Amino acid sequence: MSFQNLNLDPILLRGVEACGFAEPSEIQRQAIPHALAGRDLMASAQTGTGKTAAFVLPALQRLLKPGASGSHGPRVLILTPTRELAGQITDGIRQLGKFTRLRFGSVVGGEAYPPQQRLLRAPLDILVATPGRLIDHMNSGRVDYSRLELLVLDEADRMLDMGFLEDVERIAAATPAGRQTLLFSATLEGNIQRVA
Repeated sequence: MSFQNLNLDPILLRGVEACGFAEPSEIQRQAIPHALAGRDLMASAQTGTGKTAAFVLPALQRLLKPGASGSHGPRVLILTPTRELAGQITDGIRQLGKFTRLRFGSVVGGEAYPPQQRLLRAPLDILVATPGRLIDHMNSGRVDYSRLELLVLDEADRMLDMGFLEDVERIAAATPAGRQTLLFSATLEGNIQRVA
């Protein structure tokens, strides 16, 4: 199977080709069609299996179609447990979406607040965030979820292990009920079932 078989927009296929990806990995073959169909998804995938592209490509495809107007909040929110993972995801978005004009950024702990505040005030397509810092911005009324269409929970098991369960539940509760949700975790056992 090739990426062309996944019904991705040609502009995204250019990004895939520029990244040097020859054919989709197992998690990409299984997850991308369901995500493109708008279904909620729970997937077990280890780091290094191509998981980021499995949720970034469907997110980018969704964003190529116009969304609701009237606010500047993100249409896609990707939650991940660490600043390092947020950086890797942001790099993946930059590479796979290099031929699009989509706007994206991240809010993570350990970095200055003013640039993040400016990011949240500007029109935004994709927001990558760590739960704790995102809650800080929510507490200050800086996050607008009114046009959010897709919530991605990446490394959900690690978020639980790091004590982010309440933050993740609060963030999910603040997003529109009709959104699509994709959950990726190394395991789908134990407490992760509660989050799911």
